[in-house]
Amino acid sequence: MNQRLAIAIEECPGNIDKVAEHFGRCSKFIVCEINHSKEVIMKETYFNPLSGHHGGQCQLPGYIKQFDVNTIIAGGMGRKAVANFHQYGIEVITAPGLLYEEALNLFLQNKLSGYEECAGHDHHNN
Repeated sequence: MNQRLAIAIEECPGNIDKVAEHFGRCSKFIVCEINHSKEVIMKETYFNPLSGHHGGQCQLPGYIKQFDVNTIIAGGMGRKAVANFHQYGIEVITAPGLLYEEALNLFLQNKLSGYEECAGHDHHNN
């Protein structure tokens, strides 16, 4: 069975896609389908419908789940958001400071895993 990965993206000047430091404020998600040989066989981009809306982050796990995602990569995420993703069966990986391609390549090489909760963000549900 193929795996589906979402990466929260922050668009930077010069058409550079970076892993969003804060998943709830990302501009878009790139969803990749990965086969058993660890090859990306499909990429789709979905814009964050809640970008810029304070408090919308708690709705994003449900939004992401509709794309049959197994894993999400973001730069940072609070405890409640992590718990919400886990409730949907979505694994959370935090990878702050990486470019999109770096994060994807490290994930494909099994060199990215786990998460660290953002301290002080729980009061925002993110």
